[in-house]
Formats: sequence, C-alpha cells, structure tokens
Amino acid sequence: MQELGFQGDNYSFPVLLKAVSGLSSSSTGLAIHGQTIKSGLSDHPFVQTSLLNMYVAHGCLFDACKVFDKMPVKDVIAWNSMLDGYASSGQMKDAMELFNSMPSKDLTSFNIMVSGYARSGRTESARDIFDKMRKKDIVSWNSILLAHSRDGEMEKAREVFDEMPKKNIITWNTMINGYLHAKLYNEVIDLFDAMMTRNLKIDHLTVTGVLSACTHMGSLEKGNKIHLYAKDNGLESNPHVATALIEMYAKCGSIKNSMLVFYKCQVKDIYCWNATISALAAHGYGFAALKIFYELVENCLTPDDITFIGVLNACSHAGLVQEGCKLFTQMEKDFGIVPKIEHYGCMVDLLGRAGLLDSAMELIEGMPFEPGKSVWGALLNACVIHQNIKTGEKVIDEISKKASLGDGEFMMFANLYAACGQLEEANRWREMMNETGIVKTAGFSAVEINGRFHKFLAGTSISKGDHYDPNLQPY
Repeated sequence: MQELGFQGDNYSFPVLLKAVSGLSSSSTGLAIHGQTIKSGLSDHPFVQTSLLNMYVAHGCLFDACKVFDKMPVKDVIAWNSMLDGYASSGQMKDAMELFNSMPSKDLTSFNIMVSGYARSGRTESARDIFDKMRKKDIVSWNSILLAHSRDGEMEKAREVFDEMPKKNIITWNTMINGYLHAKLYNEVIDLFDAMMTRNLKIDHLTVTGVLSACTHMGSLEKGNKIHLYAKDNGLESNPHVATALIEMYAKCGSIKNSMLVFYKCQVKDIYCWNATISALAAHGYGFAALKIFYELVENCLTPDDITFIGVLNACSHAGLVQEGCKLFTQMEKDFGIVPKIEHYGCMVDLLGRAGLLDSAMELIEGMPFEPGKSVWGALLNACVIHQNIKTGEKVIDEISKKASLGDGEFMMFANLYAACGQLEEANRWREMMNETGIVKTAGFSAVEINGRFHKFLAGTSISKGDHYDPNLQPY
C-alpha cells in the first residue's frame, strides 16, 4: 500500500492494529504505532482505542497506560480495554482502582472483574461483585462458576450450575474440569451422560475431560464408549483427544489400543508422542518406546523434558542401561535440555534396578541441586531389591537428616532390614512408626456397580444384588 504511494487513515490503521494483536511479537505493532504518529493520526479516537487494544493484547501494560492516559475522551470501550489488561495480567488491585474510577460501567465491565478475580483465585471478591450485578449474562454466570470450581468449592459450583438460566459448552466443560480436579470422577461421568441425554454438542475439551476421569477410574468400558462417540463426531483425530485416548487405554491395560490410536492420528503434537512413550514405558516395552522416540526426532519434532522422563523410564523398566545413559548425556548436549530432578530420579532408578548402586550414589552426589525424597527413594528401593544393607543405611541416614518421616519412609526402612534378614531392626522401625502415631496409608480396591465406581478397604463387603455396603466410598 505504501509502495503504491497510499497512506493509512483512521480506518486502515485500526484494521492493521487488530491484525497484529494476534501476532506473538509486539514489534510490528510498535512500527504501526510509529506510522500513526508520522501520519498525524495517533490522536484519533478510533486509532487510540486500537492502539490500546493492541498493547493490552501483547501484555504491554506500561505502553497501554501511556496511550490510555493521553486519550482526551474515553468511552466505555476504552475503559474496559484497560480494565481487561489489568485483570488478564492478574493485577487485580489496579483493576479495582480503575473499576471504581470509571464514570460509567456496563455489563462487560462487571464481567471482566468477576473473571479476573476467578482466574486469580479470589472467589470471595468475585462473588461480591457478581452478587451486586443487576444484570447477568452467560459470561457472568460462567465466570462465577469458574471461581467456585477453581477454588474446589464444587457444592457451591453445582448450586450455581443448577441455578443458571442458560448453559453453553463452556458451562458444562467448567463443571467437568472442576469435578475432575476435585477427583469426583463419578460426577464427571454423570455430567457427560446428562449432556448425551440432552443431545448437546460436545467439543474436544469435553471428551478429554471425561476420558481423564475414565483413566483415573480404570474404566475401559466407559472409555470405549466415549472413544466411539469421538469417532462418530469427528473428534478422534484431534491431538488432545488422541492423547487422552492413548493415556486412557494404557492405564486400563490395553496398550494395543493405545498404539492403534497413535498410528491412526494424522496430526500428532508433542503431547501425543509423549503419552505414547510413557504408555510403552509403563507396560515395559522399552525398545518400542525408544523406537517411538527416534521416530519423533526423525519427524523433525523437538523432544521436551517430559519426553526424556518417559524414555528414561522406559529404559529403566526394560533394563536398558547403556541406552539410558546415552540419552541422559544427549539431553543437554544435542537437545539443549538441562536435566531436572525428575531426570536424575529416572537415572538413579535405572542404575539401581541394574544393581549399579555405587554408580547411582555417585550420580546423586554429583547432582547440581539437593536430591529430593524421590531420588533417595529410588536408590533405597534398589537397595531393598538387591539386599544391599551398606548403601541402604547410607540412604536411610540421608533421608532421616533432611526430611520428616512418613509411613512410606518407615515401611521402606523396615523392608530393607527385612530383605537383608535383620528382622529385629525391621521390627524396631515398625514399632517406631507406631509410637510416633503414624498410620500406614491403607490400600483400596475399586469395583463398578451399576455404572458407578466405588473404592473400599479390606474388611468391607458388597451385598448381593444391586445393593452395596454403605461404607463404600465413591470416587
């Protein structure tokens, strides 16, 4: 346009600024701002509002404030843009000051504040503004629903959900994610079934949420039904759905189906590859996990730290010591990924399982940061497996010095001595645990009754027919 001798005006500049708002960098927006100054249009109301929106979109609040302060006339759209900038960046104190100074507010103003407080985890503040609103729309209701669900207040969230005059897909997905984070997996399934009954249109976020619930419950039957729904509605090829399916099938013991989903997926993101590698690792298919890893690299994708956790775990479970050590070295050398404590934990587990306890101890001593419980625990577990009391007692000393002991540590110490034939010392650690009042965390089993999963401890029972013991605790 400029090459042809034409200059921008108060109509073209707002269009350009809106377009560059979606770019990852603000440099183009800065250049256009310069052009508006040169053309003498930087003070035009349309252009100023567009500049404000552009800077807010890029999180450049300092520049946005400068534009906002220079505006001689500010309409409610300009006020809301600045308000949204503060709220989106979590600066709720500044947002509230601006909100209180607004000469006039509309529904969008209130929604921005409720949503901002919801994202910041300040549920009471969000609720206070919500309750003062004379008029509410679907955005208002969804925002307060988000506030309660993020805060783990699922009973209050359910009250809001049931009270809502209208619901959209965001409403349902917010409830599903809330139940998911609260580990109320049966409620996730019930909500999904309710959506099916109402013939509501479901998106990939709904499917991934309910598949995650199936994964945690180990419900292969329900997972299969959701997979069929996703397939029938064109969602199976979505990378997020594919990843959730891979994880669900792997957790439910069907690694074959995980691989079928992986190879059928046309568009695979890094999460999809990582889920597959981790699935193969969990099932002990070390060489297969390595094969997938090298396919990832050959497809010009860049592995991340999660990729290496998965592939190192695969090497550990399959006893591939040389391959694991090589990959650990390549992480930083070839891919620029600095090993984290999780990667060191994988390597300690790899070396420990192989009986290379001295090498594992040397690795721990050379770590650039303090080893945590997980690292020492991996080595201690190896000492139990290989009945190495010498290294095991060193680990016990390190764990005892640096952390308060829980039931897991006490039981591991006792197991070490029991494995090495020192039963008196094993009993001493068990008695010490009892004396400190620490109770061993009880394991539980889970059963499906009438489409709902229940977990129960040893000693509880399930009655005949459709009835079940009242002590059963649903997920």
